[in-house]
Amino acid sequence: MSTTLWSGDAPIFSVLVPVWHPDPHHLLACVESVRSQTTAEWELCIVADGPQPPEVERLLDLDDDRIRVHRRPVNGGIAAATDDALAMARGEFIALLDNDDTLADEALGTVAWEIAGYDDVDFVFTDEDHLHPTTGERINPFYKPGFSMERLRQQMYLGHLIVCRRTLAVEVGGFRPGFDGSQDHDLALRAIERARRVLHVPKLLYHWRESPTSTALDSGAKDWAYEAGVRVVASHLERTGFPAVASRNRDWPGIIDLEPDLVDHPEISIVVPTGGACRVVAGVEVLLVEQAIRSVAAVSTYPNYEIVVVLDRRSDEGLPARLAAAAGPVPIHFVGDHRPFNFAAACNLGAIRGRGEVLLFLNDDTEIVMPGWMERLVMYATRPDIGAVGAKMLYGDGRIQHAGTWSRYGNPAHRYVGYPADHPGYLAALATAQNCLAVTAACLAVERRKFDQVGGFATMFPLAYNDVDLCLKLSRSGYRTAVDCVTQVVHHESSSRDPSVEDWELDQLLGRWGPILAADPYDNPNHTADGVEEYPPTSTFLVDVRDHFAEADFRARAWPAPHAHLRG
Repeated sequence: MSTTLWSGDAPIFSVLVPVWHPDPHHLLACVESVRSQTTAEWELCIVADGPQPPEVERLLDLDDDRIRVHRRPVNGGIAAATDDALAMARGEFIALLDNDDTLADEALGTVAWEIAGYDDVDFVFTDEDHLHPTTGERINPFYKPGFSMERLRQQMYLGHLIVCRRTLAVEVGGFRPGFDGSQDHDLALRAIERARRVLHVPKLLYHWRESPTSTALDSGAKDWAYEAGVRVVASHLERTGFPAVASRNRDWPGIIDLEPDLVDHPEISIVVPTGGACRVVAGVEVLLVEQAIRSVAAVSTYPNYEIVVVLDRRSDEGLPARLAAAAGPVPIHFVGDHRPFNFAAACNLGAIRGRGEVLLFLNDDTEIVMPGWMERLVMYATRPDIGAVGAKMLYGDGRIQHAGTWSRYGNPAHRYVGYPADHPGYLAALATAQNCLAVTAACLAVERRKFDQVGGFATMFPLAYNDVDLCLKLSRSGYRTAVDCVTQVVHHESSSRDPSVEDWELDQLLGRWGPILAADPYDNPNHTADGVEEYPPTSTFLVDVRDHFAEADFRARAWPAPHAHLRG
């Protein structure tokens, strides 16, 4: 029998394992994976959820002071069993482990080392892979993106391993009955709503066993769990006042759809800078800005908006009359800007002249094809902890042009460029909203007060990267950037100007934001097959960054909680 449990008064980790009729060999592997941890700072809290088969009962007679077993007289379900395990726990943090899965030997030690770098971590998640159902081979790694509150609201992508400060788990009510199958998602949302800091460890530290009754192998094996997921998200929406209704996505198991349920409809000022360029679209020459405004007026269902058109010196004198006719009953205003073209300055000028509480910057070469697009953008933009919000932008031929901007080795780029419009993305990433480094100003919504707070667009970026700079300024002020991949807008990109990007623009951006662009907090350094273009470095700085990160052992990445900036 072990005589030394841990060096302090309590272990760092209490590993919670609810047990319900597992394969005995899998349960043994599960227990041994905890015993094999490279750190001794753990205890194992097992709850047998009702009577178990004889072989399982024999395995639960464990002669180890670090392992405690509680037997429930009747089966109460996974939420009740896990909550009983939580009541047994004495550790600073709880770690959740299913009875047929295993931990990597270094899992708890790695998490402990990463936690030690901060004094306010309340929640941790790691990357994971699967165990083949017959060979036990490790397959299907899931290299998770950094923490995204918007994605977690629609998908329990945190999965395994998740670790939560024990006192916080108890404070929020532990594992609640009625949410079996999605009890981890329920706890994660309630805990992170109050957490001070969330930590992502981008290492494969959890091995999820595929079995006929596991969603790891068959997404339809636990259909009831997905229905519970809708109730989990609905409960979160009610608690946080998020203006949406939750429903199940029937195409992608595990995804929760959100439909706007707005209480208020603040006025939106749609700011459209234009030079009045024409282009052939679908075989017909069109005045781009006229097509854009006509589509806004014809398709949109939002009840309270105006359009502010910023006319540069290339504009024809007859353009305002044509655009007013295209807008119909929608209020439209015109502002002349006869300075040399500067997209950032033109957007700022339009924002000044608009009167809306929400600013929506829209390129003149866009086309609206989705009725509820403004409702969806407002649903996110008016949240107190979200800054800029963008949409999934599509080329005229239906391929993806933009689904958020990420940066790898200092090169900000659009993700999933050229993919089909209905492509789900990596593990259904394109079926949800999610957080990212930046969104394109071709369609960008932000509350006026937040825009003013950071000084609007920086005019030192007249053509490119003004949107990236704006989003990073908002991030520095405590606001997340989000892209809603359900909202779709057609973008006939670069119709009115040269689409090329000058090196000086990128160098200027790196001078302001080099460190964060070198290591995007929303990316995963281990994963490359996710639609991010790998541009070759164009400066000495980027070469150094690329070489450094190609060899680095990536540490964890930590995010303040979604509401942290609102605390006094």
